[in-house]
Amino acid sequence: MNSVCEISDTASEIGVQPTLQQLSLPRVRIPGRPVGVAASRPAGVIPSRVVAVIVTRDRPALLRQCLDAVLDQARPPEAVVVVDNASQDATREALQDYPAIDCIRLAHNVGGAGGFGVGIQRALDDGAEWLWLMDDDGRPNGARCLEALLATAAAHRAELVGPLVVDVDARQRLSFPVRIAGRTLFEVEALVRHGPVPGFAHLFNGALIRADLFRRIGLPDARFFIRGDEVEFLFRARRAGARIVLDTAAHFLHPGSHADIHPILGGRFYAVVPQEAAKQFYQFRNRGYIFRRYGMWGWLAADVVRYGCYFLISRRADVAGLARWAAATGCGIRGRFMRE
Repeated sequence: MNSVCEISDTASEIGVQPTLQQLSLPRVRIPGRPVGVAASRPAGVIPSRVVAVIVTRDRPALLRQCLDAVLDQARPPEAVVVVDNASQDATREALQDYPAIDCIRLAHNVGGAGGFGVGIQRALDDGAEWLWLMDDDGRPNGARCLEALLATAAAHRAELVGPLVVDVDARQRLSFPVRIAGRTLFEVEALVRHGPVPGFAHLFNGALIRADLFRRIGLPDARFFIRGDEVEFLFRARRAGARIVLDTAAHFLHPGSHADIHPILGGRFYAVVPQEAAKQFYQFRNRGYIFRRYGMWGWLAADVVRYGCYFLISRRADVAGLARWAAATGCGIRGRFMRE
């Protein structure tokens, strides 16, 4: 049977984000080792224990594809943790077909950020040396994705290695564009030709992260709920001096984001505007907080131009839309949601 843990929290509706302490995650003690501490190895040494962490919510068909791709790796992870973010019965039924996984079922949806925090903590408590993170709507492309990421981590002595995230429906395109040397790249081939990209990765889509990095800088911040937690974690890792590499030879499939990306100023810049109102709010709010947290005032100024052009020119005087962007961004800059 699955190793299943039922967890309750105090959230009653979307938008209320409990801390990991409020989630009361049971901790697993590894014999002869303090809770949450794995034996340390020098950076660059290929580890003996990789734990995959997958966050899911009400997408059982995609979850099956993800799990099958993870379990079919030529070098499979030693363990798989699935965090079920308060899904309906169909997801529970799907998970019954995978008796070897460790399933953590949450009573309420704590968002992607909270779900990853719960899963990462479980993996650390279980002695993981490296963690392989992903949502249920993504999956490794081919059986050697994890093997390639481990090899790149060793070759570059990296603590965080991300694969190239490829659009599952148009595999010549990137799921998320990558900006290099002032150019925004959308095509897979352009990145493959470029080779490994230092200092950048698209989290948490198939990213392989050394356990010691979490111990050094902490978990993804559950207060972000969705959108932006991965960006903030990347900036936190950079600030801590972590070695980060985008491995352009390892590919990870994920739905494309092109419907959310809108060119402005003749395609020299792009505005990211999610189609759903709730995702728009979290995108803009969390981005505003990151600007404040990391002193990125130049980026904020660029966003004033970016979203001003988008709402007033591309959207033809959508003053209400610009006002919603300004309100959500201002909420993030004030940071009150981080203190509540």
